Amino acid sequence: MELYDVNEFWKFDLRVGLVRKAERLRRTRKLIKLDVDFGTEERTIITGIADQYSPEELEGKKFIFVLNLKPKEFSGVRSEGLLVVAESEDGRVYLLPVPEDVPEGTKVW
Repeated sequence: MELYDVNEFWKFDLRVGLVRKAERLRRTRKLIKLDVDFGTEERTIITGIADQYSPEELEGKKFIFVLNLKPKEFSGVRSEGLLVVAESEDGRVYLLPVPEDVPEGTKVW
């Protein structure tokens, strides 16, 4: 395992976001488009977990997202962040829900 200085970690802007809407991206097997509310702004974020979770399992829930990544396009849709999940050795993805009382946009560290 490679070790990093803690200052590298602080470069990432991790925030709590509420998934307002989630839908499968057409012509893809694994991609879900999320419309996420961060309190002061909304962003579109694409996540590749549709093989393990349905959009309905994400909608209306709060999760942690990385916001200061370069935007990337998936199937013609621009993604402006990354959903943080846990993944086991066998490839199983686990969602990391945030309690409802944590406000959207709250910084995570």
